[in-house]
Amino acid sequence: MKSKFKKVVDAGDLVSTRLFLANEMLLDPRGKSFMEMRSYAETAFSNLYDVHDGSSFEENKAAWSEDLLFKVKNDLDFNFSRERLDFYCNLAKEVLKDKAAKLDAEDLKLAQRQSNASTNQEEYIYPYDSKKKIHAGITIGGAALTVAGLFIEKAAVAYAVSSLGIIGMAVGGYLLYNDRKK
Repeated sequence: MKSKFKKVVDAGDLVSTRLFLANEMLLDPRGKSFMEMRSYAETAFSNLYDVHDGSSFEENKAAWSEDLLFKVKNDLDFNFSRERLDFYCNLAKEVLKDKAAKLDAEDLKLAQRQSNASTNQEEYIYPYDSKKKIHAGITIGGAALTVAGLFIEKAAVAYAVSSLGIIGMAVGGYLLYNDRKK
């Protein structure tokens, strides 16, 4: 639920609460967030709804249009009845169904991106199985031997240690490369 809406309701601002509710169906005609907001407002205000003024609503869905939607939205300013709000919700869901489909598609894309991001993060955190860990260890060990060989004073021993280190790095690197190709 939007924090601004919650603040308006908690402050007891009935007019702004009604405006938020009417606008929410235009913003998201799927009605999910609207129903949550409506329920919250109904618990906060005993006078949320006006008594219906008796006017009838267009029942023929073929005649439902954006013009009618905005007319009913404006009528809510003068008579915020439960009946009119229910009709307005149904009207918005029908007239703005293309927008609702786009919002669903955007939600699906976002969920897929978040799923891919968490999968990639898990792969980043746990990139190696035990075989790959061994190969990485060989590579790192080889690098350590190479560096250690640089600090050994006896030339023959330094050469041997550095050579083993270079071979270890090469073998480990080759094994890691093959693991990544799989």
